[in-house]
Amino acid sequence: MGKKLLKTFTNNIGFKILAIAFAFILWLVVYNLNDPVKTKTFTTTVTVTGRDSVVDKGLWPTIKDSEKTISFSVSGKRSYLNELDDSDFYANVDLANIIVDKDDTNKASVKVDIGCTKYRHSITFNGGDHMLPLSVEKYMQKQFEVKVSVDGSLSGAKALGNKPQANPKVVKIGGPESIVSTIASANVNIKVDDNTIISDNQITDRGDLTLIDDNGDEIDISKLDVDSQYQSIAVTVDVLSTKEVPIKCTTTGSPAGGKSVLGVELSEESVMLKGNAEALNNITSIDVGPIDISGATDDISTSVDLTGYLPDGVFIVNSYKAKLSIDIKVETNATSTMTLNSSNITYDGLEDGYTLTFVTDKSSVVVSGTKSDIDTLSGTTLKGKIDVTGLDAGTHTVTVKPNLDETKYTWGEIKVQIVIGRKGDGGGTMGTDGTGTASGTTTGGTTTGDTGSGSTGAGGSSSAGTSSGSTSSGNTGNNGSDSSSH
Repeated sequence: MGKKLLKTFTNNIGFKILAIAFAFILWLVVYNLNDPVKTKTFTTTVTVTGRDSVVDKGLWPTIKDSEKTISFSVSGKRSYLNELDDSDFYANVDLANIIVDKDDTNKASVKVDIGCTKYRHSITFNGGDHMLPLSVEKYMQKQFEVKVSVDGSLSGAKALGNKPQANPKVVKIGGPESIVSTIASANVNIKVDDNTIISDNQITDRGDLTLIDDNGDEIDISKLDVDSQYQSIAVTVDVLSTKEVPIKCTTTGSPAGGKSVLGVELSEESVMLKGNAEALNNITSIDVGPIDISGATDDISTSVDLTGYLPDGVFIVNSYKAKLSIDIKVETNATSTMTLNSSNITYDGLEDGYTLTFVTDKSSVVVSGTKSDIDTLSGTTLKGKIDVTGLDAGTHTVTVKPNLDETKYTWGEIKVQIVIGRKGDGGGTMGTDGTGTASGTTTGGTTTGDTGSGSTGAGGSSSAGTSSGSTSSGNTGNNGSDSSSH
């Protein structure tokens, strides 16, 4: 039986092999007619590795986002291509294989390795090697202290501490020199409100690291070499007690010219403080000063920083209120024109046997002082005193000392004219304001004394006969004795 089958199989073996080959060729033709080879374009994103190898050379590679997406064509059976999409392909570059342009050291390229996750042996990538262009520049690394800012506040008798802490406090930032050199600050911000969790008088939270350049604009951190541990920063903030206390201001010295201080005006009468409860309990007020006002002639305006009057660990809740403006009101000067009547002038030093008369009835004087002191002069009578010690008979100009307090007032010099005469000279009467009448004695006749016209006249005497006097004009007239006889 076996021999029979073997004989059947081997009979006409050549024709049988030819028939098999023909059938295969026929199948292949039919298959290719129904499933031909096609070409299709796919797109994928390039994955970049090996950056550290370039940084180790002191360079920083930069690939444009538009360059990270590449398109390529693939050839294969239609049935295979129909089952492929973009997600089945990948593209990788290893920057360790970077090729720097010899003519322009700021330009470079690197080969892209493209692959497919299925049918890899049934498709063909067209177009040869794909090269990814990139730029390179000098690598720079700097350290920055992290600045913490807190948005929001707490209500009630609680306030946030002035010194929130960042962990880590310092971060290292690396990258292209053109960007790193413009970094002005590294910052982290957290937000708080009444729903924020407080534990052991502290708030603990995390915030994203942000970098700000010299123009105040935020820098894209993805373009830099920042360790993942620095990209999220832990922040702790103390929670303090609060207390409102009054502000007091003291002065030292006195204004000029006997002026007084009318009042002290402060921009804030009180201030809200924050700190630990024990420190706040020891503060009952903030006393600023003393401010020296010695010799001041006008109002004084100044300012002080309240933080300089606070103990360690105590702060002002609203920091903008730390600068306190102080206005000290000083009395203004004023003047008053007063009249001094001669009847209100007394004198010292007049010798016995002499008389004194005033040529002028009244004098005006301008008195200066503070407004309050000048106001007290209203309705008062100005009085004065002169000293005529050692003055002989005749006309004199003397200085009057008014009855004003020299520590409060100043005034111009007051001078008056006086006439000193001897009592009993000719028995005449004293004339005032320029008119004197002389009367004499009569012996065997009638005598008429001379009449003098002047500031002050003193009458003469006559001894005999009748005499007709004459009239004279002058500042001061003294009638002489007439001894003519009839």
